[in-house]
Amino acid sequence: MQIEKRLKNYYKRWNIIFEEEESFLRFKNRLISILDRIVGEYLTKNPSVDRKFIEIVNYERANKPNVKKSRIISEKVPATLDRIVALPNRIDNVLGYKTITRETEKGFGDTKVYQSIDSSKNAHELALNLQILFWALEEKHEEINDSISKLITEIRKISILSPNVGFEIHQKGGQVIIYPCGDPFLDDAVINCTLSGLESYPKAAKPFEEALKIYQSGEISQYRNLLDNLRFSLEQLLRSILKNKRNLENQKDELLSWIGKKGLHDNICNLYEKLLSSYQNYQNNAVKHYEAFSPDEVEFMIYLTGIFIRLLLLLARSSNDSPE
Repeated sequence: MQIEKRLKNYYKRWNIIFEEEESFLRFKNRLISILDRIVGEYLTKNPSVDRKFIEIVNYERANKPNVKKSRIISEKVPATLDRIVALPNRIDNVLGYKTITRETEKGFGDTKVYQSIDSSKNAHELALNLQILFWALEEKHEEINDSISKLITEIRKISILSPNVGFEIHQKGGQVIIYPCGDPFLDDAVINCTLSGLESYPKAAKPFEEALKIYQSGEISQYRNLLDNLRFSLEQLLRSILKNKRNLENQKDELLSWIGKKGLHDNICNLYEKLLSSYQNYQNNAVKHYEAFSPDEVEFMIYLTGIFIRLLLLLARSSNDSPE
């Protein structure tokens, strides 16, 4: 078993709960250690990545630029005795010896990448800086791909210990994309607007909310219940809008007639019918007789249900079919 999972189980047995700030600091420190170990030396020896990182950071922050202008500068002059005495750490003529300073070998701590990540004050800033690092590394993808893959694996491991501040991280070819942990599907265009619209339909809202809670919990064993809740939510909404008590399979004719009266193009009505028919087939064949569901297909079904519901809500709102 991975040490991360062992620690998580230990914390659970002993009911150890970290405050959000402490949990964030622990995650950040673990992340910095991983970066130092896997890509620290590479970043130190390839300053072009650091420059690209800062270029993107500055663009994102849109800080006031440094524009060239004349300025007063100081020039080096031969050191006088007064100056020598004023710098005892460098030269001490009284004791008859000189202290020579030299710079040790540069490391990950000298990079702008480290400085930005270390100064991150919250999970959002940390995720943004990490995402920018991966963007800066894209041009070096071929020569550092193995290290990036290791980095992704290690970040996923430490996210187990800090689910409230960790990340969902995915690699697609030469690109690495970071999502909020457990939340990549919650977008305003579909899910949040659907939740808001269902407030007037409590019988449909409750199962939809339950489905989202199951998905966020990460309990794969509950995916069957999640999919059942999605189906039931859509079924309850149709019953409310069409004012009948039919199940989902028996709503086709009345639903298409209702949609057709809303001024939608025939092709849109046909598309809705075909998608809904495939949706029903999946629910009847796969969900009832199949226990293994991938997170990707479950997320797709959440989106698809949200799209079905969203259109129904918009059409109902434009007529007298909305509840009082």
